[in-house]
Amino acid sequence: MRLTNTLCAQHIGWHFKKHWLVQGRRVPKETGAAAELLKLGVLVKNPEDLLNAKVEKKLVDIVGAREKPVPEDSRHPDWHPTVCNTYSDNSVLIGGLPQAQVLTNSIVIQTFPKHIEDAIASQQLPNSVDKSVRHAILASHVLDAEQVKLPKVRLPERPAFNLPRSYGISHERVNRLLVNKLLHESEKLAGRSVSVRRKLIDNASFKTFLSKDGDLLGFSINAEKVVFANRAIEGVKGKFEGDLPDLYPMKSTISIPKYHIYQAKNLYPLRSDITCSHPHTIFTVFNKHQVKNSHGSEVTTSQLQARTLVKAFVVAAARAKQLHGDSVGALPKPIVVQSVQTDGRTFHFGVLQLNTLDLGANSTAKNYWFHRQNYNLFAECSYEGGRTHLDNYNGEVFRIFNAFYNNS
Repeated sequence: MRLTNTLCAQHIGWHFKKHWLVQGRRVPKETGAAAELLKLGVLVKNPEDLLNAKVEKKLVDIVGAREKPVPEDSRHPDWHPTVCNTYSDNSVLIGGLPQAQVLTNSIVIQTFPKHIEDAIASQQLPNSVDKSVRHAILASHVLDAEQVKLPKVRLPERPAFNLPRSYGISHERVNRLLVNKLLHESEKLAGRSVSVRRKLIDNASFKTFLSKDGDLLGFSINAEKVVFANRAIEGVKGKFEGDLPDLYPMKSTISIPKYHIYQAKNLYPLRSDITCSHPHTIFTVFNKHQVKNSHGSEVTTSQLQARTLVKAFVVAAARAKQLHGDSVGALPKPIVVQSVQTDGRTFHFGVLQLNTLDLGANSTAKNYWFHRQNYNLFAECSYEGGRTHLDNYNGEVFRIFNAFYNNS
C-alpha cells in the first residue's frame, strides 16, 4: 500500500455561501452623493420604486368574455315586488290531483269523453299491430345502440356505498323513441287523410301567468312532443257537475316555489295565423331522477296524475290568451287539449276542456278533466343471453293512444 500526501482541501461552495451571508448583513455607508445630486437639482429615486412600480390595471372588454352575473335582488331588471308562485317542469304538487283541481278550477270525471270511449271500444286493429308495438318497445328499451352512463344507483340500507356505474340507453332517448314509434303506427293506421292534418313539434315551451284569489301564478313548462292540428278539437257535449275538493288547512299554492324575479308574459310556440296551430295532444316524460318531492319521498300516483293535468292546463291557457287576450275570463268557445304522460312503461291519459280562466273560489264555471287510472304498457323488458324478453304486454294502451291521435 502506497502512502499519499494528506489533502486539506475544502469545498469552495460552502465558503461562498458563508461569504454571501456575511456580505448580506453589511450596511451601505452614506457617501454624500445623494446630497450633492439634490443640490444640483437631480431627483433621486429609490431603486425599489422603479423595480416594483405599482401599475394600475384597467379592465378591457374582450369579445367573448363571460359577462358578470346579475345579482338576484332588487337590482335585477326583472325584479317585481309582487311574489309569483312559479310552476315548472320539476315542480311537484304535494297535494296531488286534488291540489291540481283547486289550482286549475277543474272537476274530475273518471272516464274519457263518450266519443273517445266509443272509439276505443269499436277499434278493430289488425293482428300485425300488436307485433309492431312489441317490436317498438324492444327497439326503444333494449335494442338501441346508444350506450351512455346511467344515473347512480343507491342502496337505501347503504347510502354511502358506491356501486359500479352502469351503461345503457338514456331515459330521454327511450321515451323519445317509444313515442315516435307509437305515433308512426297510429299514422299508418289513420292514413294520409288524417296525418296531413297533424304537425309534430319536439320540445315545445309554453308559458302563462294567471291570478287566483290574490296570488300570482306563473307556469313555465316544456312538452317533449306536441301534436298540432289544422282545426281545434270539438268541445265535449253536455254539462258536468261536481265540487272542488277541500284542501283546508292547506293552500292550493303550497309546495310551489315563490320568486320575485320573473317575466309576466304569455308564450305559445306557434302564431295564431298558422294553419296547424291548434293544440291537439301533448306528450310529456316523467323522470324520477329529476322530478322529486322537496322532502325526498317518491312521487305518488296522484302527484303524477296532477302533473298531467297541470301541463294540459298550461297549454290550453297559453292558447286561450293568445286568441282572446290576457284579460279573458270565460272562454267564448272551449279549448280541448289531450295530455299523455309516460316514463317509458307507465302511461297516463287525460283530456282537459278549458272553459274559463277565472280560477277564483267564487267562479261558477268549471273546467273538465277526463282521465282514467294509469296503465302499464308492459311488466318487464330485458335482453339476456342474446334473447329479448317482454312480459305482460298490455294492448289496451295502444288502443287508447290510437284513439287520442284520431280524435278531432
